[in-house]
Amino acid sequence: MYYIEVPKKLTPAEQKMMIELEQDAFSSIGAVDEQTLVPIARYGKMIWYRAEGDVRPIAVAEIMRSYENPETAYIFGYYVRSDWQGKGTGRQFLQEVIALLRKDGFSNVTLTVNVENQAAIVLYERCGFVIKETRSDEFGFGENRYCMMLELKVK
Repeated sequence: MYYIEVPKKLTPAEQKMMIELEQDAFSSIGAVDEQTLVPIARYGKMIWYRAEGDVRPIAVAEIMRSYENPETAYIFGYYVRSDWQGKGTGRQFLQEVIALLRKDGFSNVTLTVNVENQAAIVLYERCGFVIKETRSDEFGFGENRYCMMLELKVK
């Protein structure tokens, strides 16, 4: 059984766990630390995907709201724990995240993804995201990203 959890703040133990998960997911391109994770939990939205009996989230989404376009949610971080990859967890969780953002009243969702991360690009496209632009050197020299968007239809 899987379920969503939305922490409003992080304990020191949860901060440590999240940093370990971030390093597992983004080791080569730089993971965020408590200086970013704590504000996301308090002022944005951190969404954990849990499997019953597992003490750590199996997937994580970190969400911010666009200051310029408040109806736009920005997925700052999205990842599936390495031992859960390749099992359909990414798509299942992303669909849950999209449903939650729709319920929260957002009209669209944006994210950026490394242009070489084909697995993530395919996942996002299968969930309805489209590439809107390519951003060269977005997070530093050679860190080229696609900006992708999903328009949320009110159901």
